[in-house]
Amino acid sequence: MSTQRIPVISVKGNAYECGFQYGSQAKALIKKNVDAYFDMWRILWKAERARILDEAKGFISAIGNYDAGILEELEGIARGAELSLEEIIAINARYEINFSLGIAPEYKCGGCTSAAALPEVTRDGHTIMGQNWDWLPRFKEFNVLLEVEQKGKPGLVTQPEAGVLSHRGMNSVGLGVCYNGLSSSLDKFSPGVPFLVILRAVLYADNYARSLKAVMGTKASISGNFFIAHRDGEAIDLEVSPAEVGCVYPEDGILTHSNHFLALTNRKDMADILKSLYPDTLFRYQRARQILEKDRGKIDVASFKRVFSDHFSHPTSICRHPDPALTGIKGWITLYSIIMDLSAGSLYVAEGPPCQTDYYQHTPKCLHQS
Repeated sequence: MSTQRIPVISVKGNAYECGFQYGSQAKALIKKNVDAYFDMWRILWKAERARILDEAKGFISAIGNYDAGILEELEGIARGAELSLEEIIAINARYEINFSLGIAPEYKCGGCTSAAALPEVTRDGHTIMGQNWDWLPRFKEFNVLLEVEQKGKPGLVTQPEAGVLSHRGMNSVGLGVCYNGLSSSLDKFSPGVPFLVILRAVLYADNYARSLKAVMGTKASISGNFFIAHRDGEAIDLEVSPAEVGCVYPEDGILTHSNHFLALTNRKDMADILKSLYPDTLFRYQRARQILEKDRGKIDVASFKRVFSDHFSHPTSICRHPDPALTGIKGWITLYSIIMDLSAGSLYVAEGPPCQTDYYQHTPKCLHQS
C-alpha cells in the first residue's frame, strides 16, 4: 500500500500573524481550493462568483461578533494568500453555502463516520477518537495539516482543506473534535457563524466546558454534528439543529456517530432528511461500535484502523469507494482518515480510502507545550 504525505503548515504568533503565515505558506493550494469550489458552484448550480461573494460577505459580522480573533485570522489568510476576505470566508462557509444552493437533494450515499473509545475500554488507558472524511475526489489534493501556536491559546493541529481554519483536530489541553453532516426539515440558510469556524473555536478552548460552549453559544439555522472528546476520559456528541441541540453520550466507554439524528428522534416538528437520502448512515455508526466492541479492554489505534477500513456494504461502506452507479456530486469517496490519540498527543493520517494507504503517525510539537 502507498503512503503519501499531506503538506504540514506550522504557524505561530497572534491571530493575524497566524493567518498571514498560513495564507502565505499554502498560497498555491488555497487558490486551487477556492477555484475548485467556485467552479463547482458555477457548474452544478449556476451560482456565479458575484452571488457567492455576496453570500460570503453576510458571514463577516456574525464571525466577528462570535470571535474577533478568528475574523482577524481569516483576514490574515486572505492577505497572505492574496485573495479577498470574501473568497476565504466562502470556503470556510462552504458547508452553509452548499446547503443554500441545494446540495442536500443531490446526496445519494455519503457522509462521515466518527468514533471514540474512552480509557476504560482501551489497551493503554488512552482516549482515542477518529473519523473517515468522505467528500468529492476533486478536493483531496487541496488539504493540509495545520499546526497553530497562537498567543494565549492552546496549541492545536487540524486537518482542513487549504484556506479553511479547521476540521477534525486536537489541542494541547487534550481536546479533540470531529464533524459530521446532518440535515433536517427545519434547516433554512441564514448567514451566521459557519460550522467550520466553530470547530476552530472548539480547538481554542482551554477546558472541556468551553469547548461545548463554543457550540452551544450560537444559534444554528441549519444542522450539523460536533463530536468532542477529552483525554481525561470524556466524550459527547452534539447534534445541532435549528430547534435544539441533542446530546449523545458514550455507552460503556464507546461513542460512534454517522449522519442521522440519534438524540432528536422524537420531535414531531422536525424530520431527519439524510436517513432517506443516504441510508448507509443507519448502519455505519452501529458497525463502528460493533468492531470496537470486539476489542473491548484492548482497543488501540489498530482497532480504529479496522473500523475505518471496514467494507461492509461496499462501496457504500465506512471505507467508501467510488460507486459506479453514481456520478458527479453523488460520487463520494473517503478522502482522509484521521485517528487521534488524545492522551499521547499523536495523530495518524491515511490519505484516501484507508484500505489502500498506510496510516502514518504525526506528533506536533505544538501539542506538547510546557
